[in-house]
Amino acid sequence: MQYYIGIDAGGTKTEAILADQSGHIVRRTVNKGCNPMDIGVAETKSHILTVVKELADTSPETPVSVYGGIAGLDRIDVGMDAFLSENLPIPVIRTEDDGCNMISGMLGHTDGCGMVCGTGSSLFARIEGKPLVHIGGLGYLIDTGGSGYELAQDGLKQAYRYLDGRGEKTLLAERFADAIGSSMKYAFADIYGGGRPYIASLAHVVFECAADGDEISLAILDKGAFKLAELTHAAAKHFDGRFTVVMNGGIFTAYPHYAEAVKAKASPRADMIKADVPAIYGAVVEALWQNGVIADKSTRERFLDDYSRITK
Repeated sequence: MQYYIGIDAGGTKTEAILADQSGHIVRRTVNKGCNPMDIGVAETKSHILTVVKELADTSPETPVSVYGGIAGLDRIDVGMDAFLSENLPIPVIRTEDDGCNMISGMLGHTDGCGMVCGTGSSLFARIEGKPLVHIGGLGYLIDTGGSGYELAQDGLKQAYRYLDGRGEKTLLAERFADAIGSSMKYAFADIYGGGRPYIASLAHVVFECAADGDEISLAILDKGAFKLAELTHAAAKHFDGRFTVVMNGGIFTAYPHYAEAVKAKASPRADMIKADVPAIYGAVVEALWQNGVIADKSTRERFLDDYSRITK
């Protein structure tokens, strides 16, 4: 029996799975996020190595293949493949940005796009024989439109504008205070200390206020949906005819109506589908594929049965 390691690493968490060639899960780990745009190159490399070693050490046999979909790898040259190869006795190792996890989980190793909306946001277009196209996802200092981070950040801006007399009345000020657990006047230690992941965790406040009819919150969500849909219009330039966009990420999962709003504004040539498998499954599909094993329907069923059982 051969064993494979798949990794899905974003800004909020790093999920990794040791699976056998039939798709059965041997072990799963969940750790902190490790986008090098957030924590730097050295810490990202060290973290991924630790994750892989932890799984490899518990494998019945040395894994034959490792695939890692890691956010930020196509924006910063980490040198992850060479680093892991120098430190691990695993023959096949490949890492790239995490967008391919979404594509492969739903479509297999074929052409298509993956749109992620969680802590951050971006779109990846994979066309065999061409470099991976990454649209958006330039990091929170430049571009993370429509993401949990940006929605919450916009909400905080509007809440403080209202509180200091510059903005219109909004429920956001009171609801953010409740979520943070302190007066907005004294919330800066939590906000700045927690940084991007903490701010993104407050996105639920915007959705809750919008559900209660808050006009400011509704406008924030509409703007966010437009920014995400804009990614598909840019992606359309790389395809002849129709193309598939797999939608995944914590925000889309938690708020399906937001995903529908993005779909309504998307390119008319884009077939927008919501992922019904976790992104980590796509990483396992890629780990198998790069060693010559094609995941089929039975592989998917075995994986999802195990995943459902261990994540309850």
